[in-house]
Amino acid sequence: MHCRFAICRNVSWVLLALAAGMPAFAHAAATAQGVALNVNAGCTTGDLDLTLTTVGATREFGRATNLAGATLSEFEQATPFLGTFSGTFTGFVIGPVGADPHWPLQSPGTLIGSYAYVGTTPPTAATTAEFFVYYNCSTRQVLLSCFGPYGTCPRSALEAQSAIPVPTLDNAGLALAILLLALSASFVLRQRA
Repeated sequence: MHCRFAICRNVSWVLLALAAGMPAFAHAAATAQGVALNVNAGCTTGDLDLTLTTVGATREFGRATNLAGATLSEFEQATPFLGTFSGTFTGFVIGPVGADPHWPLQSPGTLIGSYAYVGTTPPTAATTAEFFVYYNCSTRQVLLSCFGPYGTCPRSALEAQSAIPVPTLDNAGLALAILLLALSASFVLRQRA
């Protein structure tokens, strides 16, 4: 083999590492294990608590949207704390950007979708974990939560709303509902007479 010494030495190290079963290049990995609405979340911020394991994660993203389709907050940045992490990160802030301490005023009962990913940008299922919570901003009732590899969860309040199943009745349930409605109407009519 005819090559320069430095090149041969580097190729030799890569071949030796591969032969030993070690990867020549490290890849980022992030695994989502859980998500919860943070105690600070409400109508002015959509903070989340993320349970995850990461190795070499480089980027993070957050977005909050309402059911009207408005983006309340959005950011994408280098991850300052979650590059290599295992556990629950409490207080992943999905709040106001810049000097303004609050989102635009949301009316009571507004449904908000709070979305986050940690891993790489652009995100992929192999390198990025995602998290989502859809909730009523006044009551903090969680209507839908999701976590998993990138591509698993809704990314907006509108997507979450369309993902919530609408209950349907089978024939027996429909017959029972009609009977109850008829009995209720009969009771109301008797009260009027």
